[in-house]
Amino acid sequence: MRDAPQAAIRLADEADACALSAWLNRAGHFRGLVDVTSNPDGTGSVADTVVVAVGSDTLALLVSKIHDWMVLLGRGGTLTVTYTRPDAAPLEIEVAHSSDRTQLIDRVRRMVERDQRESA
Repeated sequence: MRDAPQAAIRLADEADACALSAWLNRAGHFRGLVDVTSNPDGTGSVADTVVVAVGSDTLALLVSKIHDWMVLLGRGGTLTVTYTRPDAAPLEIEVAHSSDRTQLIDRVRRMVERDQRESA
């Protein structure tokens, strides 16, 4: 049985994971589709991951909401969104606070379109 498409965002801090989860749950498109998991990361630390059930058609929206959250909180650095389709290898998308939002959304849309062409 194949798993549903999802995106995972790894955060180093449980408080950040819970804050991002709450932010995404308030966004109407993702309400009820967000979960936070805590798992050992192989180094003895625990990694908190926000998991969102999302299709490729709403991936750009998810990335833009993550960017908005980073800007709103003044959170520097970069987060990696790992999108996993049921029939393909994961796509990794870097979201940086300093990214231009429009260019970021366009890049994600191009990645998804390219991936869909290659898997067809």
